[in-house]
Parts: sequence; structure tokens; C-alpha cells
Amino acid sequence: MRRQFLIRLSAVICAAFIVTAGLVYFQFSTPLEERAEQMMKTRLLDMMDLLMHVEKTVTFLSKANDASATDRALGAAQIIQLDPSILRNQEELQGMCNRLGAEQLAVTDEHGIVEAAVPGSLVGHNLQEEENAIPIITLGERGEEVARTGDLEATHSMQFANVRRQDRPGRVRIGFRTRLEQEANAESSLRNAPVKMSLGKNGSIVVFRRGVLLTRDRTAFSETDLLALKPDKVVQRTADGKSYYLYAVDGGWCRLVGVLPASEVYGAGLRTVQVMVASNLVLFLMMFGVVSWLLQRIVLRGISRVNESLLEITEGDLERKVEVMTCPEFVRLSNGINFMVDSLRSVGEERQAHVQRDLELARTIQSTALPNKFPPFPHVKQFDLFAACIQANEVGGDFYDFSMPDDKHLHFLVADVDASGIAAALFMMRAMSVIRTLSRSGGSPESIVSEANRELCQGNRTGIHMSLIYGNLDITTGHLEYVNAGCMHGLYCRKGGEYVALPSCADYVLGDHPDMPFHTKEEKLQPGDRIFLYTEGVLNATNTRNVPFSETRLKEALRGDAPTVTDVLQLVKSSLRQYLEGERLGKDVTMLALEFLGEPGNEREMELTAGQVQEAEASVSEQMEEMFAAPSDIADMQESLRRTFGELPAGVRVRMLFHCTEKRAEMKLVFPAPRLNPLERLGALPVNEARYDFNDHHENTVTLCKNLI
Repeated sequence: MRRQFLIRLSAVICAAFIVTAGLVYFQFSTPLEERAEQMMKTRLLDMMDLLMHVEKTVTFLSKANDASATDRALGAAQIIQLDPSILRNQEELQGMCNRLGAEQLAVTDEHGIVEAAVPGSLVGHNLQEEENAIPIITLGERGEEVARTGDLEATHSMQFANVRRQDRPGRVRIGFRTRLEQEANAESSLRNAPVKMSLGKNGSIVVFRRGVLLTRDRTAFSETDLLALKPDKVVQRTADGKSYYLYAVDGGWCRLVGVLPASEVYGAGLRTVQVMVASNLVLFLMMFGVVSWLLQRIVLRGISRVNESLLEITEGDLERKVEVMTCPEFVRLSNGINFMVDSLRSVGEERQAHVQRDLELARTIQSTALPNKFPPFPHVKQFDLFAACIQANEVGGDFYDFSMPDDKHLHFLVADVDASGIAAALFMMRAMSVIRTLSRSGGSPESIVSEANRELCQGNRTGIHMSLIYGNLDITTGHLEYVNAGCMHGLYCRKGGEYVALPSCADYVLGDHPDMPFHTKEEKLQPGDRIFLYTEGVLNATNTRNVPFSETRLKEALRGDAPTVTDVLQLVKSSLRQYLEGERLGKDVTMLALEFLGEPGNEREMELTAGQVQEAEASVSEQMEEMFAAPSDIADMQESLRRTFGELPAGVRVRMLFHCTEKRAEMKLVFPAPRLNPLERLGALPVNEARYDFNDHHENTVTLCKNLI
């Protein structure tokens, strides 16, 4: 038998190795050009997106510099209109120039002759006739003009702006250094990029900007060859005796060309095939050796186990069974021996088996009635709940339950029936059915527990009663109402704190008197707060020295690291197992852990003035990035905020309330003032909803809402 098995095993191992090697070869013999194209396309498109973003940033800063230059020139013209005498005081003129952040200031008459200037050496010059006159570009109907001189990346680049004088005919020209735009160009210039823009291990990326090579890497191909490539198509070219894959991507003002050696693509595939085949060969040889070794171990061990069982049976142990199922021969031998032993059992043993079946049926009824799907409400993110019931050797009546009568409330309970056996299981099923029916009404815990008590008192001739904690949690606000009937155990933990006893009134148990009053306690849960409910079986669990587990050890177990409520119960279970030291539970252990998470999202409230728009924009960006909002959505909210702030009176105090979830961002701007609706002058904003309200407290409220992508 051993030789036949080894022959068949060798055939199976060889066939499996051949099939596996064939699959590996087929997998890596597919067209390598497609994989090279995908890799090059992904890398180049990512780089193109980065370059486009940099170009947009530089363009934006250039426009901002132009607008700033115009505003400074207009400011100088207005100052001269209000105080023309400043033109005759060189010191005051220099001070005004410094305040405007300018390095040059020239005021001309209608003929272009400089009347006053900083530096004073420009006085008397005719700006219209100078050979190096700076070309001026008109920007608006008010006469604003702006121009640059020199290279923006040069150290001495200047920017000029001209406006009409407002006190008399003539012009006001200011000049200043464009430091902001220089820095942006310097940061974004590809000439400052790393020495090598890699593609794979040995490939490179070549960058052209409007036909001009920017990168420093040298390739085997000329610039003309690279510019002539058709975009979005992989081509294979040979240069210097080597083969390369080339792929070009055009982005309007720039072109990226990826150059990847063909040897890198083919070499990787060949090495992968060799490694896979060698690994499979080693694996199959190891499998053959292990299986052949196990054959001897299983057969010899099976014969030894059969002999040991027969020895115990002949010595009088009729409970002993032979269970060697390693092969059909052992199965038939084991079944024959077990059938012979079963025929020797007495009628008393059959009776004992009948009782045991009844108890198992009671346990099955009890366990199947409890909800065991977690998380119980996967679509609800405001809370996390986990519960477990560990049944003892003797059938008890512990149970837990939870339900959501509507989309805002969670009802949950943990109960302990003061009995055991079949009667306790039946009372538990009746109590669970009654409470579930009442919970669907969505009433208060006090009304539900009172009505359940009246129902359970009817026909309760056995005198069984029940203790429970019944809670109702508003999952939108964290408001908790609960009833503790019969001094059940509950612990409460603020976020990051220690577990303490849950405050409650010592009410009567259910099932004794139908008209007993019950009292409701309330708590306000904050996101991250947890509740842990458990039955008496946790504290009464005893070890080999007959010492109970106690509440002190329970709180020590709860101090462990438990990121979720599931981990909370696992910590308690692990502590119980270690403490029991193999002893069986004498009473059922039922536990329920609940964590209030609150509405998903984040909120922030800020007090600022109408001029602090940058702080407000930074706060909005930070909160929306935490919810992984798209950059376009963040930009839309910031633009709407900036435009709204621009319409508010200078210095007005604004209270900004911002709430952001994964699907929606909402901003409220509240400011005290006479009725003022900035939305009337703004026109359309890049948001989904914009509304204005004015209340009796003379508070204006602008609400901006954006649906996130």
C-alpha cells in the first residue's frame, strides 16, 4: 500500500509542477509592449498633471502681481489728489513710496515730463521720449497699465504700473521688485528639478517646454527625433546598438517623452519566470517529502490509537470510542468496535442521553434567538455595538437584544432571568418576544419596561423574575435614556477615561408585581464615550481556588488597549479564560458594549473680522482635507467665502460655523449689522446652495452649502 501510494503521489506532483510551469510561462509571455506602455503612460501622465498644476500656479501669481501693481499706483494717485503738496516734499514722497512697497515713483505732467520722483534723479526726464521706455499694457477703462522689464527669473526684474493722475492731467508710475513671482518661477522651474527624472530603473523622462529642452538628462536620441514622435503611442527604436521603448505625451505648452531600455522590460519578465519555476520546483519537492513522511506517521499512529482504545474498553471504560478516520480501513474498524461497545450500554445511560438532548435543545433555542450579526446595522455610522452570550454548563436565562425603531434611535438591553433549565429558557423567549414587540412602538424606556412587566406578571405561576437594563440612544445627539430594573451591572467610560459605575435607580425586577414603578435616568454621550453592560455571571465566575472574578478584575481588563467595542469584549473574554484556569462557568455570561461615534464629519467655530479671510480659508481647507474632499470642491468653498467676505463692512465681527461630512460641506457666516445681504451683489457662487437670513436679534446669516464629489 505504501509503494502504490508513493507512485501515485509522484505522478500527481509531476503533473502539478508541469501545469504550474506552463501557467507561469503563459502569464509572462503576453505582449510586453502593452505592459511597458501602461507603465510609461501612467508615469508620464502623473508628471504632466504636476507640470500643469505648476503652470497654473505661476499664471495665477502673475495676475495677482499685475492687480497688486495697479492697486498701488491708484493708491499713489489718490494720495497725491488729496495732498498735492506731497510732490514738493521729497522726504514725504520717499515715505509714501516706502509704504506702497515700491522702489521707484514718478509723477509726470500731460507731456510726460517728470515733476516729482523717487529717486530724485528722475525729475525732468521725459518718460515718453526715453529710448529705453518701458512698453505699457492698458488693463482697464480707468487707465491702469502694467508692464515688466527684464527676465522674471532674473535678480533685478522690475514691474511697473501707470495710472492717470486724478488731480490734473498726467501720469503716476510706480515700480517694484516682483519677488513673489520670481520665487514661484524659481520653485516651479524644471531647471531646479532633480538631476534625473527616472522611468523604471534605467529609463528617463525628457521634458520640452514649447519645443525647448528643459531636462538635463542625455539620451541616445536627438531632440528632433523626440519632438517628431507621435503622442500616445509606444514605439520601439534602436540607437547605439540598443533597443528602446519611446512614449510621448503632449500637454499643450509642454511635451514629455519617456525613454525605457527594452532590456529592462524583457529582463524583468525572464527573471520572474526563472524565479517562479525554481520556487515551484522546490515547493513540490518539499510537498512530496512531507506527504510521504506523513503516510508512515498516520498509518502507524492509527494502529497504535486503536490498540490503546481497545485496552481501555477491555478494562471497563464503555464510554471510550475508537475514532481513527485516517483511511477507509480504519473507519470500518472504528465503526465496528464502537457499535459493539454501544450495544453494552444500559437503559440508564439512554435516559441520561435523553435529558442531555433536552438541555442541548434549550441551549440551541436560547442561542438562536439572540442576534449574532455584527455590525448589526452596517449602514449606520453613528455608533458601534457588539454583544456576546457565553453559555454555562447549566442552561440559564441571560440574553441581550437591540433594535432601531426608526433611523434616529437605538434600543438595546441586557437581561438576566433568575432561574435555570428549561423553565428559564422558556421565560427568556417569552420576555424577548414581549420586549421586541413593545420596542417597535419607539416609546420611552420607562413605558416599555412597565408594559413588559405587566405582560410577564400575567400567568407567571412559577415565580420566575428577571432583571434588565433597557436603554434608548438618540444616535444624532447622543442623548441616552435608560431604566435599570433589578440593579443590573453597567459601566460608563468617557472618551480616553476610566470606566465608572453607570448611575441608576434601584428599581424592582420584572415579573413580581404588575404595577411596580420604574424610573428613567439620562446621560449625554459625547463621540467616543462607551457603555459596558454585563450580567452577574461575569463577577461570579470562579477559578480553581473558588475565588470570584470580581468587579476590580473586570475594570483592570477594561483598561487594556481596545480600539473597538469588539476588542472590549475580547479583552474581557481573554481575562476570564485566564482567570478560570480551565474551570467551567457556573452561570451564563452576557455582555454588551456600545460606543457612541456621533455624526461622521467634523465641525469648527471661529470668531474673526471681515479682513481675516485667509485664516478662514485655511480652516476650511484643513477640515475638508480631513474628509478627503476633492481639491476643486475646496477651491469652490474658499472662493465663495472670499467673495462673501469682500462684500462685508470693514472691521465687522463674523462668527463662522463650518461643518463637513464625506458628502456635504456647510458654512454659516453670522455677523451683527443692519439688514445686509451680500448675496444680492455677488451673483452666482460655485456652491450648490446659498441663502440669507435676518433674525430679530439683528444678526445676518449667510449659509453656503457644497455637495462633495
